[in-house]
Amino acid sequence: MNSDTEHPSDVLWKPLPSSGFHIKNLIRIANEKHGAAVTDYESLWAWSTNAATAPAFWMEVFQYLGIKTSEAPYAAMQPHPKGSDAMYPPVTFFPGAKMNFAENIFSNYQAEEVAIHVVSEGADHIRNVTWRELRDDVAKVAGAMVASGVQEGDRIAAVISNRLETIVICLAALSIGAIWSSSSPDMGVDGVLSRLTQIRPKLVFCESEVTYNAKLRDLLPNHCQWTEVLSKDSQLTKVVVITGQREIPAEKHHKMTTWDRFLDQDNGRPLTFKQLPFNHPAFIVYSSGTSGPPKCIVHSAGGLLLQVRKDSFFSYDVRKGDTILQYTTTGWIMWAMVLVSLSFGGRVVVYDGSPFVPDSLVLLRLVERLRINVLGTSAKFLSMLMDSGVKPRDLIDLSSLRTITSTGSTLTAKVARWFYKEGFPQNIHLVSTCGGTDLACSLISGAATQPLHAGEIQAAALGMAVDIFDVDSDAGVSIRMSDTPGELVCTRPFPSQPVSFWGDNTGEKYKNSYFSRFGEQIWAQGDFVSRNPSTGGYLTHGRSDGVLNPAGVRFGSAEIYNVIDGDKEILDSLCVGQRRQHDSDETVILFVQMYPAYKFTSSVVNRLREAVRSKLSARHVPRYIFEVPDIPHTINGKKIEILVKKIISGQDPQVSSTVANPECLRFYKQFVQIEQADAQQQQKWNISRL
Repeated sequence: MNSDTEHPSDVLWKPLPSSGFHIKNLIRIANEKHGAAVTDYESLWAWSTNAATAPAFWMEVFQYLGIKTSEAPYAAMQPHPKGSDAMYPPVTFFPGAKMNFAENIFSNYQAEEVAIHVVSEGADHIRNVTWRELRDDVAKVAGAMVASGVQEGDRIAAVISNRLETIVICLAALSIGAIWSSSSPDMGVDGVLSRLTQIRPKLVFCESEVTYNAKLRDLLPNHCQWTEVLSKDSQLTKVVVITGQREIPAEKHHKMTTWDRFLDQDNGRPLTFKQLPFNHPAFIVYSSGTSGPPKCIVHSAGGLLLQVRKDSFFSYDVRKGDTILQYTTTGWIMWAMVLVSLSFGGRVVVYDGSPFVPDSLVLLRLVERLRINVLGTSAKFLSMLMDSGVKPRDLIDLSSLRTITSTGSTLTAKVARWFYKEGFPQNIHLVSTCGGTDLACSLISGAATQPLHAGEIQAAALGMAVDIFDVDSDAGVSIRMSDTPGELVCTRPFPSQPVSFWGDNTGEKYKNSYFSRFGEQIWAQGDFVSRNPSTGGYLTHGRSDGVLNPAGVRFGSAEIYNVIDGDKEILDSLCVGQRRQHDSDETVILFVQMYPAYKFTSSVVNRLREAVRSKLSARHVPRYIFEVPDIPHTINGKKIEILVKKIISGQDPQVSSTVANPECLRFYKQFVQIEQADAQQQQKWNISRL
């Protein structure tokens, strides 16, 4: 073990003179136009979230980001009938504005310049697509959609990988005013149906096969299964299959057609952009809940566009003309970064496949080859890169990189230290973020004018009135200025609040998801965080519903992971609480997955307990530690704590299709009888000592 958690506030990166270009511009605008007396990021954030000045901030950001409209907004936000602090129902932002999302993507159109680098797994071949080619393709697909009867408000769904056609189909749908919804093809039949039966699409696009991890997977059998169910709904007119060189046998399904046959319907209709309100529904994304049907979260065209642009400029320091690679699937909200990045006038790299084929450096070689400026990754990717033992900066020219982002889960201090001490050039800004699918933006994120401290997220995002509330009170007691962990909340409206949940006609599901705890003035994000008063940085401790609470002592699972991740014998881990019906208190249990070369023994347990005790406290030490063959994750790589917590507490929760490895959950059922499982483990160790 190492001392990774002993000094979490080490300064790892300091701003360069060129850092924070957009932040500095906005400070100047705030002072010159509004007399704001802003001197640094913290005072800029305060100006952006103060009730009296927030409307001015949002209007300045709207103009600074260059949101293209046919009719300008007459205000930043419409007065809420329940008062200026109300967040539910969501506030109408930029009333009077008329715009189109797809038109904004083409706002920096340069016909013969490259817009997209299309890269398949392994990066053996790169296809360059110009803006003219992209626009022509979008026009052709939009024409075929209109010929198929697609109208404003219709849902266009795709079960598809991150490829050129995905962008084309999405922009075509949005140009008409239809609503886009995408899912990753690694989702099973039940997962697809749990989403699409709720939103009832008119068209569904998919592909006949995908390659991932050097394996070709035939998707047609799955597509036929969910097509059979969806075809019973009169709303569905076609399932369009991108087949490459394959033909779809006539007997597959009568509603299936090929991509080429679908495009043949286009009659040469010129590309036009339907002008719609800022808050017009444009995207349906899905919660990654691991039990029950997913929530169908509806985001507006303007809200998602503005917030992703805002995060890109002010948190990631993206500049116009940058080349950007965001590694993502189409089922993750980060795919919006791929889409919106096109509007910056640079180039977007669309990568489809494993980031570890043929090896762990494949994405970084693309950085060198394509001179990428901003690389979007996940905490899991960086952790695996560290564990692989490579030192990228010694092997690859990374001089073009300005920013690397990490999201999806907590970026540990250990990984952040490795990043700067061994992995990457020290001038690169490593941005860790915390936000979510629900917001389509970050609550806490990077700030390129602030120093970066190990284990921390630098600052609250501009315009997001972030606070931390005491978890022991429902009265909304702020503890942000202390270092005590609490509930991450937002106390003022923001443009990318969901428009609604699809099918939630009364709004009760929406209201209960975010406003049931502290009322209609407070958005509760569901994350357990704290703020370091000396640095102003934020630390994430896990999900609020996964907070561990033995004997009234609350702490997050991320604190345990920060310690366990330092053990070279542990491949993965899961820390959850158990409270069965007859239990008077919660018991903390740590499950570990060993690397194949190492054996799980009592000495491993003792070592882990001592590490937690010395680096955290005796109150943090798990009561039980067990070996498991696998740790459950979502298809986006997040550890699944709540489902395991329910299983070992004697419940029988429904397992959703977002679980990537559901078969491993059966193993955890034995731990309902935790005392018996512990006795068996002790007996096994006693026998081995004989």
